[in-house]
Amino acid sequence: MTDRTISVIGLGKLGLPLAACLATKGFDTIGVDLDAAKVDATNKGIPSIFEPGLKELLRSGHRHLTATQDIQEAVLDSEVTFIVVPTPSEPEGGFSLKYVLSACDSIGRALRSKDDFHLVVLTSTVMPGATQDSVRPALEEASGKRCGADFGLCYSPEFIALGSVIRDFLNPDFLLIGESDPGSGDALESLYAQVCDNSPPVSRMSFINAELAKLAVNTFVTTKITFANMLARICEQLPGAQVDTVTSALGLDSRIGPKYLKGAIGYGGPCFPRDSVALATLGTRIGAPVLLAEATHKANLEEVHRLADLVTSMLPPSGVAGILGLAYKPETDVVEESQGLLLAQELAERGISTIAYDPAALGATEHILGDSIKYATSVARCAQESDV
Repeated sequence: MTDRTISVIGLGKLGLPLAACLATKGFDTIGVDLDAAKVDATNKGIPSIFEPGLKELLRSGHRHLTATQDIQEAVLDSEVTFIVVPTPSEPEGGFSLKYVLSACDSIGRALRSKDDFHLVVLTSTVMPGATQDSVRPALEEASGKRCGADFGLCYSPEFIALGSVIRDFLNPDFLLIGESDPGSGDALESLYAQVCDNSPPVSRMSFINAELAKLAVNTFVTTKITFANMLARICEQLPGAQVDTVTSALGLDSRIGPKYLKGAIGYGGPCFPRDSVALATLGTRIGAPVLLAEATHKANLEEVHRLADLVTSMLPPSGVAGILGLAYKPETDVVEESQGLLLAQELAERGISTIAYDPAALGATEHILGDSIKYATSVARCAQESDV
């Protein structure tokens, strides 16, 4: 059993699984959300989001997990606070801190009346410079205390994928920690050692280096995906060429590796597209051109148009296009930047009759596309009613 109580602010698609994982590991965990429905569901052990394995995890950790709408109460009753709130993309490509700073204000006011050292861990993705220039001052101003002396602050973003959040939390490839001081980094590393099922390497550094590393990792992965897709386009035009054969050879090179190296459609989801754009935005702001990130994003945007052209070329007159898969990946209902949804939207805009099916994401898609496409009730029905 553990001897620390942890509060988790934000019970969304990352925060709720994180809280459940901590509770299952024996930490007394307090989940916090302004949404009363999420708080009530959590206290009843009912998942408020779609994530494989979450229901079972909530059941196994229910003795150690409670939820509340009161941030200050949760902070006062815990020793560590994770901030897992949204940082929405801004029009120019950066990330908004409005939810983070609101949480910091409440955390800081609680710390003002607390004598014990408290560790604050920001996991939400932010732009380089945000933790030092905005988050830290907000906590210090609201608390009247000094970061690194009276309380600790770490920036520790997660590298997880929806649909495998629990596995990724418990078995990370590595842990990234940006720390205000060595003691805070030690405390967080020790906590992770009690949570992770594997023994991942830990990379500790300053806030800004950790912030940049988060964006850089995802941008490198998207570049790798886009490179494989470029090879796929070449292979399509060369008789006898097979992209899987080519990329399997590339993956044998230890400098490259096989992960994410497969010719397919473009990438999507809530992290990859916006992190690549954010890195390009950062480069523009500071006068350091990030041409590779810009080219990767531009090439990925073209994937949907290329695929729509391919579908159009194969359709008979007045034919119907069928799409199987609307979420951005398996085992999730998230359609943000999904290639399936974007393809359906593109075909509908071209006046092509389209029918689609997804076992989890029909509701989310209908909310966005409405009646511009038809929705099948099964894979078989989608195939039966389409020509391509």
